[in-house]
Amino acid sequence: MSIHVVFVAPFFLHTTLRFVRGAARLPGVRLSLVSQDSIDRLPGAIRGQLAAHWQVQDALDPQHLVDAVRGLARQLGPPARMIGALEQLQVPLAQAREALGVPGMHAEAARNFRDKARMKEVLQAAGVPCARHLLAADAQQALAFADRVGFPLVAKPPAGAGGKRTFRLGGRDELETMLKRYPPNAWDPTLLEEFVSGTEHSFDSVVIGGKPAWYSVSRYLPSPLEVMENPWIQWCVFMPREVGGPQYAPIRDAAFRGLAALGLETGLSHMEWFQLRNGRIAISEVGARPPGAQITSLLSWAHDLDF
Repeated sequence: MSIHVVFVAPFFLHTTLRFVRGAARLPGVRLSLVSQDSIDRLPGAIRGQLAAHWQVQDALDPQHLVDAVRGLARQLGPPARMIGALEQLQVPLAQAREALGVPGMHAEAARNFRDKARMKEVLQAAGVPCARHLLAADAQQALAFADRVGFPLVAKPPAGAGGKRTFRLGGRDELETMLKRYPPNAWDPTLLEEFVSGTEHSFDSVVIGGKPAWYSVSRYLPSPLEVMENPWIQWCVFMPREVGGPQYAPIRDAAFRGLAALGLETGLSHMEWFQLRNGRIAISEVGARPPGAQITSLLSWAHDLDF
């Protein structure tokens, strides 16, 4: 017996289509696709694997998603799941699930993952180590945080993704320059964090029914921020296949405790974390989505499985 699954992909990006193709090949799945792009832009091989397609004007608008899924349900029956790989999609997708009564991540949990300041508050309340931070709604708050914590600092948007508009600030002059260029306000605040020094890693995992099912650890060489500041650098991701040793126990325990606190019941997650020089760990942020940076390809090669 097959089930109806809706995949939401606002645009047919190369990486996104790899996930669409993988979902369409799952046994017992009739996959329908919701997108802003026309179905004519889909490669023929993928188009032939779909049960249906519905084009919307704005795939990040939850009401547009609700209307699309209702239309698809009239053709294929109610969906068992609604999924999507894009980070910016997680909150509207969760809101649409709630409106339609489809199982999956609810909106409160999605906001925990999407809003980085809220995420850190949840993690700290659960006793999960992470950097000191402040969501600054004006320049005065930002300057006061810098006086309290010191430099260097990292500045980023609270709902950013992919390192966009992320800066390392080495002193007060750089902070003031950033505040003039991107003045924070109540509608567009800036997330400030203490700069954590150490090696930077990712922790990718699968959780099913609230229980850890699988995980992987990798290391960035050098850090993503350093690569952004020096575009000429050829960076790499180092991924050991075996990660069951005691050296991985601290991040394994902290990561799954944090994911439970944030509200991940069933799904993939991609976490960024630091190994400090004193041996301790600090979690930077986590997304309820597949990893980028070709990490999904590395996982497939490392474990001989199409992730």
